[in-house]
Amino acid sequence: MKKAILLTVFYFFVKISVAQTILGIDVSHHQGNINWQLVANDGKVFAFCKATEGRTYQDPRFIANMTGGMNAGIVMGAYHFARPDNNTAIQDADNFLATASNYIGSGFLPPVLDLEDPNSSTHLDQLFTSSQLTAWVQAWLDRIENQTGVKPILYLSSHYAYYLSTSLTSYGLWIAKPGTSPTTPPNNTGNWNDWLFKQYSWNGSVNGISGNVDLDVFHGTNSDFNALVSVQEDESPDFSFYPNPVYNYLYIKSKSTSHPVSVKIFDLNGRLLKRLDGRVSKIDAGGLSNGIYLLQVVFDNGKRATARLVKL
Repeated sequence: MKKAILLTVFYFFVKISVAQTILGIDVSHHQGNINWQLVANDGKVFAFCKATEGRTYQDPRFIANMTGGMNAGIVMGAYHFARPDNNTAIQDADNFLATASNYIGSGFLPPVLDLEDPNSSTHLDQLFTSSQLTAWVQAWLDRIENQTGVKPILYLSSHYAYYLSTSLTSYGLWIAKPGTSPTTPPNNTGNWNDWLFKQYSWNGSVNGISGNVDLDVFHGTNSDFNALVSVQEDESPDFSFYPNPVYNYLYIKSKSTSHPVSVKIFDLNGRLLKRLDGRVSKIDAGGLSNGIYLLQVVFDNGKRATARLVKL
């Protein structure tokens, strides 16, 4: 990160059951056009992709990276490069939400706030006291969690892991420790007693990527990782659907007195793949490829509701 939809749980169990460590990468537009299938073949299980920076910038490769990674069966997540030197936390958070909301939730890595000095001449610890910077970070985290229901994690150097208040240590830590081994625990995690991810190289080499790329490792077991990206059965307050993940048939039930009159299934690029009209209670999903989809239900009272669906 110094360079300024998706795997199913079933597939993940198969893929890393023989792995000793759970390895991944983090990327931005600096990596250019990535061959994600080669990345997957090189043993990378997960990837964080830069989505936004500050209140206006969107990484031009974000959608392509997320889509390519998901199509290759890699567990994907989005991160935001913080700019407290220029913006409020809410401005930064809303830029991230507008860009990355479709990639936050079940089946994805948690959203990340990347907090580091923006450049060699701008030092956040000189612009803000510890309490001021902590307040900015907390406001960003609260905004994301309140809007998505997902608790974010923090990417920090050891310096900022110390500088920020202990009040933030309930959030998962992604610690920057370049030049270390993926299997060696970090020797300095600041105020955190534990860590979730470690970035162990800024100069890694991975098949499918031209040039250097950041390398990361997850701290935990296969079960821990699957819990982190767990797929929830029901993500809508308006209707329930099961099973999720689905192999063949999906069943839908309204949670209110209104009834579904139209059901649509979209891919994560917004393309309509399947539509059923009428009192829909059962959908044949067998023809869908493995991956993550958006299920949209229209009710007879005109209300619409959307949830994520995983196809195995």
